[in-house]
Order: sequence, then structure tokens, then C-alpha cells
Amino acid sequence: MEGSKVTAGISHVGLTVAQLEESLKFFEAIGFARIGGVPSYPSHFLSDGTVMLTLWQQLDADGAAFDRRKNVGLHHLALKVPSKAALDKAHEIVSRFDGAKVEFGPQPLGEAL
Repeated sequence: MEGSKVTAGISHVGLTVAQLEESLKFFEAIGFARIGGVPSYPSHFLSDGTVMLTLWQQLDADGAAFDRRKNVGLHHLALKVPSKAALDKAHEIVSRFDGAKVEFGPQPLGEAL
């Protein structure tokens, strides 16, 4: 199985939270430091030196069906890969995986950091 490995761990985990500033304080209290964010889409990006965690402000308090921009919970899971080629291969595999819904392909963090 080693030859087919295309990931190198988890790059970051994004969580949609109801109380952005309170959530930031919680993670800072356990050793995470704020390393960035996106002011136009209220968020904080944090790191403990090993893993990055992104906290996104919930926009709609009522939210019924899960929507990454409106509901509390897992926002996304980003996999760490060793190269652009491995990233492209991982995206291809996930895109073809039965039952998987890929909302958009790989993209840089942009203004985030």
C-alpha cells in the first residue's frame, strides 16, 4: 500500500462556529496562536505549531440542512500532500469516489495568511 500513498497527513481542519471570538479564546487557552484570517468572511486561522485550525463565523443561526457557510460543525477537511502532482492525483481520486461531492478543486488560501 505504501506505493499508492498520496497524502502526507492533515493540513488543516476548518470548523464553523456560533461564537467566533469565544472559540478563538478557547483554542488560544489550550496553546493555539492566531496566524491569520479572512476579514471579509469572519474567521481566525490558528496553529499549535503542528496543525492549522480554521474557525469560521456561522452566518445563519437557524440553519437546518448543513451548509458550510451557515451551520456549526465541520467546515472542511484539507489533506496535506507532498507535491502538486500528488495534490492533483488526490483530487482526481476523490472526485471519482462514489458518493463524494467535491464542491470545488484545490485552490490557494489567497488572502488568508
